[in-house]
Amino acid sequence: TESAKYDPAIVQKIQQRIQSGKNVMITSGLLRALQGKGIEDIAEITYTDRKALVSEFKAGWGKMVKSSQEILIPQINYLTNDSWEEVSAIKGATGWPLLHRAQYSKGYLYVLTIPENFSDLYQYPPEVLNRIRSVASQGLNLRLEGPSMVSMFLYDNGTFIVESFLPEPVKVKVITSGTATSIEDLLSEETIKGTAVQAFMGRNRPAEPEHSFEITIKPHSYRVFRIIDTNQGVSK
Repeated sequence: TESAKYDPAIVQKIQQRIQSGKNVMITSGLLRALQGKGIEDIAEITYTDRKALVSEFKAGWGKMVKSSQEILIPQINYLTNDSWEEVSAIKGATGWPLLHRAQYSKGYLYVLTIPENFSDLYQYPPEVLNRIRSVASQGLNLRLEGPSMVSMFLYDNGTFIVESFLPEPVKVKVITSGTATSIEDLLSEETIKGTAVQAFMGRNRPAEPEHSFEITIKPHSYRVFRIIDTNQGVSK
């Protein structure tokens, strides 16, 4: 995020991580703060003073989706020879990146556009949020799919919490990768079987077997689960 600008070595750290074959995601605020300080050596992406008022979006090759209200975003400019939009904001015949991917060395730099009003992140449609989550969760064996105002907390002992801050019940999906085909609710002891789904294949990210679990969360509530690995039993 933009607060990383106070680290005088942040650009060097970003370069070294990508050169090692790993990916990095930064916000548009940090991009703006690092302009003229070396970030342009990694990617030719520019934060401009222009704004766009948008309500239509497209994630990858998916269909166009709309938000319930217009959202004011900064316009990000880029060259197209080595980078592309993972998620786009559309206005008429023009579009701007909401999540941008630029290749550098052995990995990718992702830039996440933050609205002028931070709380408008909650207005992004589920399809937009799901694509952002999928990219941001690279290297993890879990991710969440669903609307905003629902959070997932991961722990290193194979357990996780899904919490809803919504005033009504909500159905969300938990996506696992690898050989985890079941999850167990630790409070009710209910075991939920997953459904095999087509894996998301990202850049520098080979497709892995994935399973989807649909769960319901009550208003302002949470559920606690643990992953059951078919090869090893309960994940540790």
